[in-house]
Amino acid sequence: MTRIGLLGLLALTSVLAGAPVWAQEGVPPVREPRPVDGPRPPPPTPAQIAAREKQAAEDSKIWNANPGPKDPKDFSGVWWATRYIRDYRQLDGSFPPFTKKGAEAANHRTDMLDKGTPVPDASSQCYPNGVPRVMTSPYPLQIIHSPGMINMLIEVGHGVRQIHMDGKPPPPNTRHTFNGYSVGHWEGDTLVIVTTHRNDRTVIDQTNLSHGSQLKVTERYTKFVDKYGGLNFRDTMTIEDPEYYSRPWQTERIFNWRGDVKLMEYSCEENNRNAAEDGVVGIQ
Repeated sequence: MTRIGLLGLLALTSVLAGAPVWAQEGVPPVREPRPVDGPRPPPPTPAQIAAREKQAAEDSKIWNANPGPKDPKDFSGVWWATRYIRDYRQLDGSFPPFTKKGAEAANHRTDMLDKGTPVPDASSQCYPNGVPRVMTSPYPLQIIHSPGMINMLIEVGHGVRQIHMDGKPPPPNTRHTFNGYSVGHWEGDTLVIVTTHRNDRTVIDQTNLSHGSQLKVTERYTKFVDKYGGLNFRDTMTIEDPEYYSRPWQTERIFNWRGDVKLMEYSCEENNRNAAEDGVVGIQ
């Protein structure tokens, strides 16, 4: 059984300062997929904004009735992304800087998505979503601190991320896997996680961003209290893959503390509605 998070589809994005480190000419323009739920709605009215603010304050009160840890370096507990956002974009809302191969891959996925025949990815076959795709999931995650290791349990697909905190690089001959090898360290109160050794069987997001085996993802987790008094952490990601992107680029997600939630069973193999058939995902 699975749950579907009641989270809206909104755009969230990112920025990277600095000059390009890889240059490539002849990159075709990249197209955005059509919205899955029809044309975008008009901007909210003042009354709608006020209602949303009231609901957000009420939600925060419920979520934080069982408060999270006050230590800025303690991420123990359950967290849930503020909104379900299918794609990653830069902080300014734009596409990342593509190479020719990256742009062609993005347009192919867009074409297939718009035709109603999405290209199957690892998750449609019940394989791990991979990093950073798993951080777009509309399901909660739980972080557990232990000596020399931080473990992240992710409800979707019973995913597990291991962040090695022993200060050592990946061992020689480390295999390339779905979630890769993650090494963490502290910079002040910010947890920095560098993930490498990824295979090329996953995608960056649910719409049209892809990657290869050179993918490197650097995440920076920083806790903060929002205007409603609720605990959150910001996951700022720097994504590097010279095969698909002409320079590193940044995006982010915000996770709310959820003291009211426990992880549930998620059985992808049971009635998998996303199972691919003849190279096409079963459900959009």
